[in-house]
Amino acid sequence: MDKLDALTELPQIPATQAKQAFGEMLDRLRVEPALAITSHGRIKALVATPEIWSTHAKSLAEAHQAVDLLEKKLARARQVDVEAQRLQRHAALAVELLSASRSRQEMLIAQARAMVAKWRDERLVSEDYIQKWEQLLSLPVKQLASEMVGDAEGWGRALRQNSPFVLAPQ
Repeated sequence: MDKLDALTELPQIPATQAKQAFGEMLDRLRVEPALAITSHGRIKALVATPEIWSTHAKSLAEAHQAVDLLEKKLARARQVDVEAQRLQRHAALAVELLSASRSRQEMLIAQARAMVAKWRDERLVSEDYIQKWEQLLSLPVKQLASEMVGDAEGWGRALRQNSPFVLAPQ
C-alpha cells in the first residue's frame, strides 16, 4: 500500500459539507484522528487533531535526524577508507625506497624535493606542510620510510594527504 492508498482509508467528508457544517466536522475529530475532505470524489485536504500532527512531526524530525547521522557516519567511513588508501600507497613507496638501489632512492627523493620546491615557489601548499616535508626528506632513507607510514609527530595523516611523492592509486 502506498501513501495515497492510506489516505483513502480515512473517513471522508465532501468539501461542501465541511464548509456548511464545520462544527460537526470538528465533533467528528473527537472520534476520528483525521478526516479527508473531498471534492468531485478526490481528496483535496486533510484535517487532523493536533496530536496526530505532533506525532507525525516528531516522527519526521526523528527520521531526519537518523538520516543526518547515517550520512555523517558514511562520510566518516569514506574518509577512513581514503586515509587507508593513502597509507597503503605510502607503505608501498616506503618498501620501494628501502629496497631500491641508492641511485633510485636519490632520484625518488630528488623528485619529492622538487615538488616541495614547486609548492613553495607557487604557494600551492601551506608553509607548515612544506617545512615538515623538507624535514622528512632530509632524513636517512630508513627513517624517512618509517615516518611516511607513521604518525610523524601528529602530522602523518595530513602529510599523506599533501604528499610530494607522485603515487599511483592501487
